[in-house]
Amino acid sequence: MKINKLGAFIGVEIKDLDVTNIQDKKVINEISELLSEFSVVIIRNQNISDDEHIRFSEFFGELELTKVGTDGSGSKLIILRNFDENGNIVPPSDRQRLNNLANQEWHSDSSFKKIPSKMSLLSAKMIPSKGGNTEFLSMRAVYNSLPDDLKLMIEDKVCWHDYSHGRSKIDPNLVTPQERKALPPVKQKLVLKSNKHGKSLYLGAHCSKVDGMNEKDSAELLNNILQYTNDQKLVYSHVWEPHDLIMWDNRAVLHRATPIRGKVEKRLMVRTTVAGETSTINESF
Repeated sequence: MKINKLGAFIGVEIKDLDVTNIQDKKVINEISELLSEFSVVIIRNQNISDDEHIRFSEFFGELELTKVGTDGSGSKLIILRNFDENGNIVPPSDRQRLNNLANQEWHSDSSFKKIPSKMSLLSAKMIPSKGGNTEFLSMRAVYNSLPDDLKLMIEDKVCWHDYSHGRSKIDPNLVTPQERKALPPVKQKLVLKSNKHGKSLYLGAHCSKVDGMNEKDSAELLNNILQYTNDQKLVYSHVWEPHDLIMWDNRAVLHRATPIRGKVEKRLMVRTTVAGETSTINESF
C-alpha cells in the first residue's frame, strides 16, 4: 500500500490496495487514521461491485439507509446519475438534474439528520471526459483561519440544519412533502471538537440559521464565517479517474460537485454513507 499526500491541508492517495481482499485489520485502522488526519482518502483502481462497496464500507461502521425521495431509497446505496432507466440523458428540468445542481453547493452529507453521518464512500462507475470534479473544503483549516474574537463568539453556537433549506433555493418544489415530513429541521453544533487533530466548523447548504438569533443577526454571522471559505488553498479538487473510490469525513470537510464541461456525457457514481454514533449536540467536548 503506497500513500501520497495530495492537497496542502487535506487529501491522501492510496495505491496498490485491493479493498475486496483486506485480510489484516491493521489496514483498516491505518485508513481510519489517514481519514482522521487528512479528511479525504482516495483509493485508486477499485473496479468493485455494489456488494463489495458495501462490505468495505461496513468495516468503518453501520451504514445509513438511503432516504425517501433519492435513487436507492431504502437500500445502503445512493445512486447518483444524470440519465434515466433507458440510458438517456435527462433534461435540465428533471428532478435528478436539479438534485445534481443542488449538490454543486458546499454541503455535508446527512447534516440534516439528528445523528449525522460519519463518512461517505463514493465510487466512480462512469465519468465524463471533461469537468465533473468533486471539490473538498477543509473546515478544520477554515476554523483555524478565523480571527480569535470570531472563534470565541461561535464556540458554543448551535445551528439549525434543514434539508429543504438548500434544495428550495434550486427549485421551490424540489423537496417533496414526503421528504419534508421525514426530514424535519435538526440542531447541530457549529464548532465540532471531537477530532484529535483539531476543531472544525459544521456548516454547508443545509445550515439555515443560528439557534437563538434573529434572522438578520444569524445571516450576518454566517456570512461573516463563510467569507473565510473562499480561500482556494483550503480546497482539494479531485479529477476523477476510472474506478476511483473516495472516502471523506463529513464532520471535517464540505464537498461539492462541479459541472460537466462541453457536451453533457453520462456520469454514474455510487455512494455509501457510514452512520454517525451520536448527535453533535451530545458530543462531550
